[in-house]
Amino acid sequence: MKNELKNPTENGFLTDKFANFGVNKSREILRLLNEISKIENIQINNILNDFHKKDYKSIKKFLLKRRYPKTFGKTHLNSFYLSKYQIDTSLKTDTKAQKFYPRNIYYELEAEKTLLFERLKTSFPDSKYTEIEKPKSFAKNNSFTTKDYNNRCQNLFIIKKKQSFLKKCPCTSNVINCGYSVMDLGVGCIYDCSYCFLQGYQNVPGIIVFYNIEDYLHDENIADLYAGFFDFKRIGSGEFTDSLIFDDITGFSTEIINYFKKKDNIFFEFKTKSTNIKNLLESGGKENIVAAWSVNSIKISSENEFKTSSLAERLKAAKECALAGFSTAFHLDPIIYYDDWKQGYKETIDMIFDIVPNYSIKWISLGTLRMPPAQKMIIENRFPDTEILNGELILGQDYKLRYDKNLRIEMYRHLNKIIQSKKSKSLVYLCMEDAQIWNALRL
Repeated sequence: MKNELKNPTENGFLTDKFANFGVNKSREILRLLNEISKIENIQINNILNDFHKKDYKSIKKFLLKRRYPKTFGKTHLNSFYLSKYQIDTSLKTDTKAQKFYPRNIYYELEAEKTLLFERLKTSFPDSKYTEIEKPKSFAKNNSFTTKDYNNRCQNLFIIKKKQSFLKKCPCTSNVINCGYSVMDLGVGCIYDCSYCFLQGYQNVPGIIVFYNIEDYLHDENIADLYAGFFDFKRIGSGEFTDSLIFDDITGFSTEIINYFKKKDNIFFEFKTKSTNIKNLLESGGKENIVAAWSVNSIKISSENEFKTSSLAERLKAAKECALAGFSTAFHLDPIIYYDDWKQGYKETIDMIFDIVPNYSIKWISLGTLRMPPAQKMIIENRFPDTEILNGELILGQDYKLRYDKNLRIEMYRHLNKIIQSKKSKSLVYLCMEDAQIWNALRL
């Protein structure tokens, strides 16, 4: 059992010990001390016991080398992101699974005429229903904070998608585009995965569901999709929400499947961490309809993917979908570095191919942990016990925190080798990586 760490505050420890440091230098030193304290389970005031130099450059160099032992000296000093370390204990999220039942349902007037609205009334009769003009006006009148994100499941917004449902996957600049296109079913998720980008992206205090997906299913732009390096065009609905998490309420998958069964040259992917596949099984599968799961090592999943189905449950659902005629796919993303990562991810890949029929697996994507810098502080506050930030994340060319490219290549090579050993015909590709990384793997 780890000892409880009682770390001195900036005004106490740092002001006394480094009285000549300014605000920015103190901020950087405090950040490094706190991260080392957490990783090594050591009191802050013991970290510098055997280090007697007192100038800022020497102390920073010593701490950087200790915090980033594999990366220090191999990258520019500006690559180390040293933001202010500030923890608000009230922002810690409740990771216990609870049944989704929104307290408030906000809707636009036209939504009342839809089948979705009728389903909501049946599923949530005790919710408070309030008509709104548009969610943007609601957001302007209500400031959005991390606390609001923690309470997002209390509010459900039923609105019309007025812009195009269809858009290219928002890849980072200078990365290889796989040709994926995104269909927006809504924004927001009731799961709490410590690494989720939505916690730093979402700015509406609730879950958003679009009620007019039939408009999308008549979108003439579907025929103009870019296929990337695939032999077919791909659309997925799991970018800003989990594809199936609300499907028992919305019934969207039934409409989508019926539409895309007639589009043999387009593959539609439902990407999920749920086992909410009842509507899929009742609709019946076809090769171009893909049931896909985001998966991780058992350790990472159990410690960071809260309120989701377990890996074993996801793979059981994948097998059911495969046997019902659906194609399947898997997304090992984000791959997270930890001491036993090689064995952990091998176990996951072994489970996939032991449980899910090999013939059904169309593609497997690989992507390592990455995030905008500001998300690091959000994770620290919402998930103070997580260890995913203990890795050596540095600023990449896209100004996202990532592992060093050599470590990323090592991780991709290891996982791809295991996948290829399964004699799988699935296409393996990288998510959000540039040509240099792709060429190193020769995919």
